Amino acid sequence: MMKKDFIKYKVKPSDSLNSIAFRMNMNKHDLKEFHNQNSGKMDKLWFDSLRGVEFILIPIAYISKEEHENLLQKRLPSVQDLASFHADEYNITENIQQFNKSELTFNYEVNIEIEQKASQVIATTRQKDVKKNSSTPVDKISSLALACMETVSPIPFIISPDGKISLFADHKTLVQKFKDNQTAIRDFFTGAPSKAYIDLFYENISNEKYFLKQISSTLLNKILFPNMNWFSRKSRWVECFKIYHNSFPLKFDFNAEYFHENIEYVETVIKGIIAENCSLQELIKGSRFENEKQEENINASIYIHYFTDKLTKQLVEVSASVLICHRNELFYKHDLNIKTQKTNENLYHKGQ
Repeated sequence: MMKKDFIKYKVKPSDSLNSIAFRMNMNKHDLKEFHNQNSGKMDKLWFDSLRGVEFILIPIAYISKEEHENLLQKRLPSVQDLASFHADEYNITENIQQFNKSELTFNYEVNIEIEQKASQVIATTRQKDVKKNSSTPVDKISSLALACMETVSPIPFIISPDGKISLFADHKTLVQKFKDNQTAIRDFFTGAPSKAYIDLFYENISNEKYFLKQISSTLLNKILFPNMNWFSRKSRWVECFKIYHNSFPLKFDFNAEYFHENIEYVETVIKGIIAENCSLQELIKGSRFENEKQEENINASIYIHYFTDKLTKQLVEVSASVLICHRNELFYKHDLNIKTQKTNENLYHKGQ
């Protein structure tokens, strides 16, 4: 019972707990629970019989648990909110820690333009102002990679009915943009290694299925364009999730919790634990081994914490973390934070 306002009802000889509850559009168990929660020094109801009971407390405005859950669910994003789920711009921070490698932090902005075309939702995205460890990348490989991606940006995607990236909206135009602009890149980035990288980039983007898989399976796009059914899960579920670059997706056992205490935002916390065996070498190689002695399996977990506006259902902020351990030691940790520029600095964060 969500309302504490009540009246003190004098029980009549013809009354029963069931008949009073029926008139209030309640069931007798909820009525008994409401009375006992609010009775104070009054006698509590221990049985369904009202024999010897003089008064019973009845809620003035009753909301059943089911109705209350429905009201809370309406505050969460759904597939009906695809066109309004994203803000125009997000600030992104990614931090990557890997065994025996230097820690990396990337900061950049993502612009998103959403367009509703008939029954399709088109999301066009562009990354800009990339910083690597707080500085604009100056090493040749990073600069070349950014230049190649810039030639095909912005990239329009078709969003599936459940909210995920499903297809390129115009793959042929994307490839043609690179063909039209590659000369300037080749003139600036000279040498055999640069030529090999540019040739490989062109080959990869020309393979629509491969390039889409690479783009859609990044942690950023998995979190920024989530399965909208995540916001309505009532029980545990199993879903495949890619947790390591150039590897294969793994099955995770997920559960979701929803918190409504914040005045402005609903918090959705999703946790996943790896649900299948995978050795570290398989993960790194990106393929399964057959007929070979298996190494000790990795342990992996996923934590995702969404903040969405209670009124608009728009994504305001999300923090995510992928953790991979091997033999009780950290092998890989990828943290991601996405937030709008207008994010309230006083957001209430639940602990992990």
